[in-house]
Amino acid sequence: MEPVDTYTAEDFRAAIGALPQEGLQEVASALTQALEGAGERREDYWRNRVKPFWQRVWPKSRDLASHGIAESLARMCIAAGGEYPSALAAVVDWLLPIEHPHYVVHRLYEAGLCVRFPDAALQLLDAILDDQPWAPREVGQCLDAIARASPGLRQDPRYQRLVDYERRRRS
Repeated sequence: MEPVDTYTAEDFRAAIGALPQEGLQEVASALTQALEGAGERREDYWRNRVKPFWQRVWPKSRDLASHGIAESLARMCIAAGGEYPSALAAVVDWLLPIEHPHYVVHRLYEAGLCVRFPDAALQLLDAILDDQPWAPREVGQCLDAIARASPGLRQDPRYQRLVDYERRRRS
């Protein structure tokens, strides 16, 4: 993530692009850990380090997307704090339903992002929740927070789908 004089962005792009899917998953996990570890400077770290890396180095082919990469990227978006909408907009095409979304949904709710950025929170939930057998405990809380912050979203088909999903999984 730090600039290195001996390598160009093209060098990094070629190296990252040559990685197998498992290698990209490791890179996505490392980006997430770096952002989570940035503490109070996470918004700056997103703008000045992670976002430029994503734009200049990360492969553009969605054929490489995986559920594991999607989980790391969802966590990375949440870790971006106030830059959450920017981070989500950057990676949304790489998001897929994740096998065990409980931790991600918990972090989204705990971070207060459903209240601060209700449309972006709904977009993330819609992308990562599909037909998993168990709904994460905080899905209902996230949906309630989204609806309180932006009542018009109750009419959104994504919101309605997720309410139905949560009800089916709870019964």
